[in-house]
Amino acid sequence: MRFSRDRRGQSVVVGTVILFGFLIVALGIFQIQVVPTENANVEFEHSQQVEDDFGDLRNDVLRAGSTGSTGSTQVRLGTRYPARTFFINPPPVSGSLETEPTGPIRVLNATVGDGAHQNARDFWNTSPSFETRSLRYDAEYNEFDGAPELVYEHSVVAAEFDDAVLLRTGQTVVSEERISLTALTGSVSETGVVPRSVDPRAVSASDTTVPLEPRGGQITLELPTAVGNASALTERWNGALPAGATATRNATGETLRITLDNVSNYRLALSEVSLDASGETEPAYVVPVGRQNVALDDTVTVEVRDRYNNPVPDAAVSIVNDNREHTTNDDGRVFFEANRTSITATINGTEPQPYENVSFDASADAPTTGVNRIYDVEWDEIDPVQIEEGTTDGELDILVSDSASNAPIDDAAVDVAFTPLGDVNGVPSFDEPSETDADGRTNVTNFNISGTNAGDNFTFYASAGDNVDRLTVEIVESTTTYEIGSVDAEAAGRANNIEVTFDIDTTDPDAEVNVSSITSDGSARDFTGRIPVEDTQPQSVTIQGANQAVEIRVVLYDAAGNEEDREEVPYP
Repeated sequence: MRFSRDRRGQSVVVGTVILFGFLIVALGIFQIQVVPTENANVEFEHSQQVEDDFGDLRNDVLRAGSTGSTGSTQVRLGTRYPARTFFINPPPVSGSLETEPTGPIRVLNATVGDGAHQNARDFWNTSPSFETRSLRYDAEYNEFDGAPELVYEHSVVAAEFDDAVLLRTGQTVVSEERISLTALTGSVSETGVVPRSVDPRAVSASDTTVPLEPRGGQITLELPTAVGNASALTERWNGALPAGATATRNATGETLRITLDNVSNYRLALSEVSLDASGETEPAYVVPVGRQNVALDDTVTVEVRDRYNNPVPDAAVSIVNDNREHTTNDDGRVFFEANRTSITATINGTEPQPYENVSFDASADAPTTGVNRIYDVEWDEIDPVQIEEGTTDGELDILVSDSASNAPIDDAAVDVAFTPLGDVNGVPSFDEPSETDADGRTNVTNFNISGTNAGDNFTFYASAGDNVDRLTVEIVESTTTYEIGSVDAEAAGRANNIEVTFDIDTTDPDAEVNVSSITSDGSARDFTGRIPVEDTQPQSVTIQGANQAVEIRVVLYDAAGNEEDREEVPYP
């Protein structure tokens, strides 16, 4: 018996196999080409996010160094890829964040000027240096090859590529008349995928500035760096420095040198910020607050400062031939009575350096008024003060008084300086204040912020004698005050129609007005929507179908839709 061969199902099987092969090939192509591309985009976005985190961390460090505030910034160390059902992802991206010691900050060829006490000058002549660290971030990306390593040091965030260096922020080390240096201390070492928090804390905030003058050459700042390509870094710093300041590198490339032209007399602000809440400030020298020739039984004051020239709270101060224990207050100060003709305050033990003690001479016939003034400088403004962008003639008030009696001090010379908080688009200008009047008052006039933008923030310092007060100035968007000038209503031709005429006190073309009638029983009949106020000429609108005895409600809105003013008038 012979059977015939049946081939009717072969084409279906072959077609299925071919289609399945195409599917496998397509999946393979997607896995090889599309998945890596999408993952590279995820990694690129994460790299941008970390740069934003570093910018926020940098601002927190600068804010802590200038104001003493404590901030907290989360750094997104790594990232994960989106889940895929049929495809395979590489392991999540892991990033590392760690500090590395770089060496000391030094200020060379400089001396503290005559505006400071001799003890401050003597301590500076010991050539203090300030150990600092850099903070570095690096990620192990699987697909994104062009990601830089990020380094924060000396107020800037530097993006370090294989063959280039870019600055992601501006610098605040040198301005026209101010040098601001922050030593970064503490240890951070984090590796992983999840975000980690970094909490900058001020060990010593720059409450006090000292005048700085050249000595034996041009003032030079030595800033150690962890950036490998020092030549490229130097080029970027030269583009960020103001006129008169030049950046070079040392022979080994481990230090950035900024040379100043010495045309201006600078004020030096020093601070220390810790990234792990460690570190304590220690007394370095002591200065008198006020004169050292006083009347018997007058109150005398000394201020204990650390190596950063900032006040030290809770510091022990000894008075020669006095067995009592004295501790400085939160402002680093101690008050004594000049109860004998000679009194000496000292710190740091029984064999102090010359800058670790200060003496006062008292006499019975010395005048008590105006001899030992203790300056108390205050900004007579609400902190923070907000100033609208575009302002060209603003004014800030300052009050100087005697801290012991609160009496105003006449003819006190007041210095004003400022430093930006974070990145700014421009800097303000102003006239220096004159000496205080009989009420102890003076002011900063012609305050011009036309070069700044909303969102720019600055810390302003007012100093007189040996006291400084700070004020935060925030630049905000300009606003327009909308006011309803007058409203009139009268019958509009036919019964139950009321024509409303109103004057608007604004020149803003984006202002809008809404008119509605309110019936005697309390219910409202809204006019159809808002109408624009095109100019300051009287506007009018007719309300149809309104009762004869009503109240007319006129509401004025700003461009953002916020209610600015309203008026309700009866008709008739």
